[in-house]
Amino acid sequence: MISHPPLAAELGAAQIALSLAEGLRGRGHDAIAWSPEPLPPGARWWNLWQRQTQGIERFAAERGPFDVIDAPAISASARLARHGRLVARSVQPELRYLGLDLRNDLARRPSPRALVNAALGLPRAAAIVGGWRRASRILCLGTHELDWMRRRFPRWASKLGVYLCALPAAEREALAEVRRRRSRSAGPGTRFLWIGRWSAQKGTRRLLRFLRERLATSPDDTFTIAGCGPAAERDLPSGALRSGRVRILPTFPRRELPALLAGHDAGLFTSGVEGWGLSLTEMLESGLPVFATEAGAVADLRPYFPASLRPFPPPAEIAPGPLEDLEANGYYERFSWPAIARSWEEQVLGP
Repeated sequence: MISHPPLAAELGAAQIALSLAEGLRGRGHDAIAWSPEPLPPGARWWNLWQRQTQGIERFAAERGPFDVIDAPAISASARLARHGRLVARSVQPELRYLGLDLRNDLARRPSPRALVNAALGLPRAAAIVGGWRRASRILCLGTHELDWMRRRFPRWASKLGVYLCALPAAEREALAEVRRRRSRSAGPGTRFLWIGRWSAQKGTRRLLRFLRERLATSPDDTFTIAGCGPAAERDLPSGALRSGRVRILPTFPRRELPALLAGHDAGLFTSGVEGWGLSLTEMLESGLPVFATEAGAVADLRPYFPASLRPFPPPAEIAPGPLEDLEANGYYERFSWPAIARSWEEQVLGP
């Protein structure tokens, strides 16, 4: 199970690889989660995916052959295919991300780095499509991506599959406790929470438009922007930052996530292009109503959160709703790593 990022639970792609490998080991498989990190000297932003692929190929040659090599499509190379049957498992819609980055670069005065990035987009796209072509199975992350792949690449319909995502058991227990204790603030306003990288894919422009409008029309509302890194401060309204109505948490330890979720009344999910959106899962499991765009995991989660998962943007007055019974409606069973591992096994190793 290949993860491009280092095998740290704080990183979404790595967390998925670790959890899926553990789930498969629970089913009797000799599953290894592995990352090419740390990369050797000479790795730069412009050749990162090539260095990652080369590291994966070396590992497979030294430790293989394997029954199955589960890797991102961009690294599912012809050389890697010599050492095991390839499964191209998505952790983000890589081809759509490339297209969005290119459109954003063309929409403003391109920097030298943006021009280089655009020039490199074609070989990256070719590597992704080549990985899909070589793979015996293409596993999309959620039905939103599966539907997109079926529309764009109908010739591969027979090898398309889907897998879901879930939180680790320990984190789920902590958020279930937050859910049980959930109570709305006694104050007059709504405390909104947004979690994510500060990037175009996450819908930052959409968030900024809503935030400015809401600050003007709802003077008691406040906002926390978390996990965004240092870049967000340049774009957020300086007056709202000084007044404290908008608070930035560039980073936060995972152990502080339950308290962060407990200290807010509603979540915001504004992504335009998204793989899954673990922050969406975290907010919903903690009992927050979440106002979400139609991206990532929304279509898969909506049947289990009919009251909590609501369309973005929020209305002027936010009506309270009952919390769903996640045990009774089957959510905890379906969105668990044992169930996800079983589904992976059936799709990849089944007849």
